[in-house]
Amino acid sequence: MAGQIVEAVTGMRYWDYVHEHVFRRSGMNGSGFYTRPQWLTDEHIAHSYMLQADGSRVDAVRNLDKGSVNPQIAGKNPARGFIGYVGDDGFATAPDLIRFAHALRDGTVLDRPHADLFTGAKLPGRGGGDSFMAYTMPAKIINGRWQIGRGGGTGGSAANWNIYPDSDWVGVVLSNYDDVPLQEILQLERQAIMGRS
Repeated sequence: MAGQIVEAVTGMRYWDYVHEHVFRRSGMNGSGFYTRPQWLTDEHIAHSYMLQADGSRVDAVRNLDKGSVNPQIAGKNPARGFIGYVGDDGFATAPDLIRFAHALRDGTVLDRPHADLFTGAKLPGRGGGDSFMAYTMPAKIINGRWQIGRGGGTGGSAANWNIYPDSDWVGVVLSNYDDVPLQEILQLERQAIMGRS
């Protein structure tokens, strides 16, 4: 629904609007919503490798009949659609996600009051206590410091992006395998960053 609102208000297709007003404005030259034909032919776009029941991995883009056996995303194959869903399934590089974090902080992509509104805590989160929801992302207070971010996964891919505004650090974890120990990696990230001032 949010994508339809963007299209109705701006008169642009959602993907074009995000490319122009988020990716380009933030300097995210390696990011985009790519079509399946682009994914098949552009060597700069990483392929997703899904775990199979026999322990092997298959290239999601070249094996549309296969899905992931990971229990959290069983059967999913991100390459089955022509282009990613609105608000999901975009492609980004680690340096571009860092550029986006900086663009939020310095007012490039949103003026500062709106960036603060976008990333600020709104409602109590699932974990209660020091866990909150901002618009489309969790916000947490860990050891007295804020962490905001977004993560997700699909067949053969996982991604996580965290901003630590109290220390100016940005953490990015990208994988083109779907059984990466993401929570362990994120715990190490938090320990490394939260220990810095």
